[in-house]
Amino acid sequence: MRAIVMTIPALLTLTFAASAQDEEAQTCPDAVSTVDIVECLGELYEDEDARLNAAYRAAIEPLEGERRTQLRDAQRAWVAFRDANCLFYRSGEGTIAAIEGNSCMVDVTRTRADELEGLSRD
Repeated sequence: MRAIVMTIPALLTLTFAASAQDEEAQTCPDAVSTVDIVECLGELYEDEDARLNAAYRAAIEPLEGERRTQLRDAQRAWVAFRDANCLFYRSGEGTIAAIEGNSCMVDVTRTRADELEGLSRD
């Protein structure tokens, strides 16, 4: 019975790892190795980060005074959160950790860029 209990977390970990790799295979269809996936995700992150920076500039430009300061402070706090949160995933065990860490950076940066783009449309 103890062997079964100890095996369940291992199976869940393998299932999650396989799921993450399947998702990234769709995102990076030409990637054939972990190194390729990590590199592809790094490139995707750079694209999303550029988009984020443009969206931030567009959102903060028309603001003045306290509203400008609030957005600046929120963005700084968000960057700190993103970096700490994704480092948690990156610091996991095995080669899947690099994929999870980079995937986190892409996903949360994309979401924040979407949010900031929405602010400049309002």
